[in-house]
Amino acid sequence: MKEGTGEQSCHQLNEQKIEQGVEQSSELAFEQGNGQADALEHSIEHATDCLEPGNGQADTLEYSIEQAADSDRLAKQLAFALEIDKEKNIFRQTHLSGHGRNENDAEHAWHMAIMAYLLREYANEKVDIGRVMLMCLIHDIVEIDAGDTYAYDEAGLATQKEREDAAKERIFSLLPDDQKQELIALFDEFEDCETPESKYAHAMDNLQPLLLNDSNHGDDWHEHKVCSRQIYGRQGKTRLGSEILYRYTDKIIQKNIREGHILP
Repeated sequence: MKEGTGEQSCHQLNEQKIEQGVEQSSELAFEQGNGQADALEHSIEHATDCLEPGNGQADTLEYSIEQAADSDRLAKQLAFALEIDKEKNIFRQTHLSGHGRNENDAEHAWHMAIMAYLLREYANEKVDIGRVMLMCLIHDIVEIDAGDTYAYDEAGLATQKEREDAAKERIFSLLPDDQKQELIALFDEFEDCETPESKYAHAMDNLQPLLLNDSNHGDDWHEHKVCSRQIYGRQGKTRLGSEILYRYTDKIIQKNIREGHILP
């Protein structure tokens, strides 16, 4: 016998015993749990049958999907979704931080919505934050038709409501009637600034451009020769939504007055 042959045969024999033991254990476990296996197999077969053509549930689901895909409602919703893409082409007087280009309306609305969520603990009253965020996102959609009205443009402010009311009717009328009424009601709530949500949303509408102007050393205020009286007049609505954020706003304004970025 060659050296090592006996050890190799012993090793092979042990492997065979282990393999037989595993097979026997598996068969025993399967037999003991056969009821569970049958139940599982039955459940799988039942679920598969539910999806087979001709089944009532599957046919109803398929019909519902096809009906939704072909519906006038979906067509209107997607038409509105495409229309509001134009908001990205409406540029504001405020510039992006870092002395960047003019900010567009969509960026302003997105920034407001994120800020509203982050700063909600500073609202004067408890608010429905989802409602506030949606309010922020839609509040400037009307500017697709009406154009941006600069906060300190008195001539533009005089015609703003008329222009925006016409735009509101045209743009939101692209939606199914129930959603049109829902979003118009939300837009009007923002404009009226009477509910806790609308007051807090207005605080975001004021704070967001203030932060950008401050980061750019007041360039936009300086360009338009904006004075402290005008800024404080606008920031009054910030106070209605958040006393804490108004105090922070006051510090920013006072700093920019001292630095000569805002006229006294």
